[in-house]
Amino acid sequence: MPPFILQTNRLTLMPVDVADLPELQALFTDPDVRRYLLDDLLVEEAWTADVVNRSVVMFRDLSYGLWAIRETGQRSVIGFCGYWYFEHLPHPLQLIYGLLPAWWGQGLATEAARIMLDYGFETVGFTEIIAATDVPNRASVRVMERLGLTHLVTDEAVIYYSLLR
Repeated sequence: MPPFILQTNRLTLMPVDVADLPELQALFTDPDVRRYLLDDLLVEEAWTADVVNRSVVMFRDLSYGLWAIRETGQRSVIGFCGYWYFEHLPHPLQLIYGLLPAWWGQGLATEAARIMLDYGFETVGFTEIIAATDVPNRASVRVMERLGLTHLVTDEAVIYYSLLR
């Protein structure tokens, strides 16, 4: 399998690429997706292009970034998963994931995040993986708990979970 391509029973995860830009823009601007992931901000295509470009550099330099999630054998991007830096947060490197609403409730976020945990520990060599979500995002909290992450800390708006190797 080519480098950085990850496969589960139902999903194929490939590093985001410039060709994914239109689908990622639609994903990031979906009102239900951006409610928690982007604090309801409506991002411009230039922002999404910057995310893709930063991810490409991260893969080149660090062997991780953001992966586009597709159903195995399909071309359409249904979500993303990966590791991202949030320099302004107390835990800057985080596992992140998101799916279009049509794909919610099927266990796909858990499936994608599980293979991402394996990749982070086994391939990258992380000793701890942090994930976070807005406090009201109960669905994301359930994903983290199903993955075995444990509550680390909650501040006024964000709840952090951690998994140690």
